[in-house]
Amino acid sequence: MESSHALAVFVAACKGGRKPETAQVKSDVIVWVEWARRQRIVIAMSDEVVYTPEGEAVELREMMLRFPV
Repeated sequence: MESSHALAVFVAACKGGRKPETAQVKSDVIVWVEWARRQRIVIAMSDEVVYTPEGEAVELREMMLRFPV
């Protein structure tokens, strides 16, 4: 039942011209990482971890809270 609900939400989003929720989240992450690279806040990302210029590995969620766009 849950998967059919998820499919219905996906179809409704597509018909309405909106991105599905997971696609929107991924898009927001990409925008943030690109911004953070330009600001030299992070230099790389792997899975849900970003790396600072000092070589520190930090969870993506934590960095996005520390440095909102």
